[in-house]
Amino acid sequence: MTTQTLAPPAHRRARLLPSVSSVPRYRLLVPLTIAFAFLVTQGVVQAVTPFIRQDDWTFLLPDDQPNVAPPRYYNISEGRWLNTGWWWLVGQHGTPTTAALTYALGYALLVAGMWRVLRRSGVRPGPVVDAVLGVALYASCVWVQLLYWPGALTPSVLVGATAIWLLPWAARSRLRMALWLLLSGVAAVLSYPPIGVVLLIFAVVHLRDAPWRQVLAVVAGWVVAFGTGILVAYTLNWIFNQHFGIELASWRQANPLNSVDSLNDNVGRWLDSAQALWRAQWWVALVGLVAFAVGIRDRLVRPRLLRLLAAFVVACGLDAGQTIVTGAVTEARGQLWTWLVAVLPVAFLLLRRGRTDPRAVRVLPAERVPALLLAVLAVVGVLSWRADIGAHQATRVQYAAIAAQATAPEAGDPAVRIVVYQNWYVKGSRDGALMASTMFMAVRQATGGVQPRWCR
Repeated sequence: MTTQTLAPPAHRRARLLPSVSSVPRYRLLVPLTIAFAFLVTQGVVQAVTPFIRQDDWTFLLPDDQPNVAPPRYYNISEGRWLNTGWWWLVGQHGTPTTAALTYALGYALLVAGMWRVLRRSGVRPGPVVDAVLGVALYASCVWVQLLYWPGALTPSVLVGATAIWLLPWAARSRLRMALWLLLSGVAAVLSYPPIGVVLLIFAVVHLRDAPWRQVLAVVAGWVVAFGTGILVAYTLNWIFNQHFGIELASWRQANPLNSVDSLNDNVGRWLDSAQALWRAQWWVALVGLVAFAVGIRDRLVRPRLLRLLAAFVVACGLDAGQTIVTGAVTEARGQLWTWLVAVLPVAFLLLRRGRTDPRAVRVLPAERVPALLLAVLAVVGVLSWRADIGAHQATRVQYAAIAAQATAPEAGDPAVRIVVYQNWYVKGSRDGALMASTMFMAVRQATGGVQPRWCR
């Protein structure tokens, strides 16, 4: 006996399974969107003709080069042991261009992985809004500031990309998740600690609206893993450099916490840095607040936002704790999580509600507000990338022109000895050191390896 209220089994299965045409469309949308972002942000320009910051040459040249700090310096001052391993295996054997291309590829994989985690968490808008979301994820106005250290930071972006792609696999069991937290946390500390904060945030995103005890367990596990990474760095320094700890560089102006006065000073430093950070990114904070105000009233979105807020509190607390204990302030480019303060709350407004046609191209009414906010983030992010990369490319061209003119052969004889002079009131400053190092490397590239010397 049958009734018309029960659908045939085949029909029920067809309704539960995703559309066959939607899977290839999504797989095509991701690489096309990231390729578009790579082009429109001028990331391709930095990848093909990279501007290299002066302290990144350490990880692009063989050891014991004149006027270049050895990799072991960053082991003792920052705990970058994984970066040193990458330099030994890859970095010193490549070129600035190969390093920049590798970094660009790693970043693209990282963005694709973050996008994938959002889709697995229920953020599945139509293709137009989804593409805007992908551009907004890519065009972080903070991350663009890291492009000029491809030699040093490629290991961190590869660690992030690998970890973010393994996150769904790790989340299937407690043991896998514990292993993921440990390995990704230690690797982040030994390469570039801010990447670890990004991984924590996406681990919380992947939990969806899991019970709070599970969220807090993941946060606690991440804190333990981060601390383990610090312990590993300290131990390696003790074994190879006879110092258990980190000796911060003088330019960081460390102020160890050893008195009430140092506590007051360090708290003031952190407050000043936080104020400067959000003053520069006020529009990011504004978009995030608008998305939070809209989403907190939604029963579907509210649990996700509250758990995300907890992850942001941990990120903020870690930054504050570091400054209060050491006196060293994290520069704005190290606050990678701040871009997510806007992108992720907006993405949560796109959480899938019921059945939608994956083939629909038009923007649904429920997607209009988050689509507008994502468009703001994408457009301003792209403009930030273009402005930042454009300024650095102009500097690269300027230094290259000066070096080419100064080292041009006279009477057909190539320059054998090149002397550099710098005004005495600039030479001893940090800015003077940056300018001098950039010029020295421009001369080396223009002459095929001739090392300049200072005017006596």
